[in-house]
Amino acid sequence: MQTTSTRLGVEAASPSITPSKPGGDGQRLLAVQALRAVAVILVLFAHCIDGAEDALGTPRQAHFFFWENFGSAGLDIFFVISGFIVSLVAARAANPRANAAQGQRGSKTGLFLIRRITRIFPLYWLLTGIFFFERIQHNPVTWRALFSLQTLLLLPSMGFPQKAPLLSIGWSLLFELYFYLVLSTFLFLTPRAVVRNTTLFLGAMVVLGALIGIRHPLLVVWMNPMVLEFVLGCLIGLLYVRLRNSGARVSSIAKWFALFGAVLLAATVFTGYGSASESSTILAGDDCWLRLGVWGFPSALLVGGVIFWAPAMRSLLARLLVFLGDASYSIYLCGIPAQVIINYCWRRIWKPGPDVGVFFGVVVCAAVGVACYMLIERPLMRFFHNWYKPNPFGESAQAGGRGSSVGS
Repeated sequence: MQTTSTRLGVEAASPSITPSKPGGDGQRLLAVQALRAVAVILVLFAHCIDGAEDALGTPRQAHFFFWENFGSAGLDIFFVISGFIVSLVAARAANPRANAAQGQRGSKTGLFLIRRITRIFPLYWLLTGIFFFERIQHNPVTWRALFSLQTLLLLPSMGFPQKAPLLSIGWSLLFELYFYLVLSTFLFLTPRAVVRNTTLFLGAMVVLGALIGIRHPLLVVWMNPMVLEFVLGCLIGLLYVRLRNSGARVSSIAKWFALFGAVLLAATVFTGYGSASESSTILAGDDCWLRLGVWGFPSALLVGGVIFWAPAMRSLLARLLVFLGDASYSIYLCGIPAQVIINYCWRRIWKPGPDVGVFFGVVVCAAVGVACYMLIERPLMRFFHNWYKPNPFGESAQAGGRGSSVGS
């Protein structure tokens, strides 16, 4: 869960986008990128606390109320951002005049789906391969695990409970790809109402799942309440288009929605969230409604508030967050492989205190992800932009445009 895209399955605004005026579309996209950076840092904290516990002992911060797994909430922020950004991209793809202005050729559905696939899979496959050969030296792991459809194509398995792909952090991409496929289907069938029909279909699937139960193969992904986080992002997108066309100004009240959403999210550090933070729990169909309530709806308030508020992103910290947001898909996918290497170094070379190890791990994982973004992801995106020219939906073709939304 990217650009007018989104990371972790989403895409993001290119760093080359600079807003012409406060509150403009470019400013909003930069603010969304900063939110993506916050989300991926939260995810890193959750993973690095677990990593430190394995190699160094239990950090003190793991005993601070429910902070230990709170970082998993970053994924819910990613899902809402993905719903917002990708639904806008799909709506633009369905606009004949916008496509004609861009000189688009070929099927709008095919181009839309190709863009989504090239954002997710090349980097994901590369890092899955690296992780496989990293694991095979120290742990029993089979070639069958690498070449399973769930790992290679991010498709739900016919077993229950669902298992995560070999690169376990990719479990969130099962939901991301499902969202893309549904959106692509309605882009083909009902282009003028692609976002509305996508939200209705996904909502109906979740309601049906509540009636018949989701503890079954396939249904645990297709009817999971977590899918409603994409729906919330789509609804934010529909409201955004409506208000933008009407010229209404809501920035003064939007910042309070963003603050309220952030407070609700942070409050769960003290109130708890059951086992909703665990991917194995979600993939078994348990605590999904709980997660939607404690993290999904607050994430929608936060994301929607920031989008309509469109805060100025001029400070050094803001620009750093925007850059990390651009790199967030690489940071997200690199987190687990980098943590394996860090844990190996702690056992063989240097053994810091557990809490120092957590912060050190976050910094190193982020740095590895940034290096991956600069050296691998950006060149890959440049290659694919050149491959499917002309640029289909008015998205910036500059290197640095962002890609998938993510997972935890």
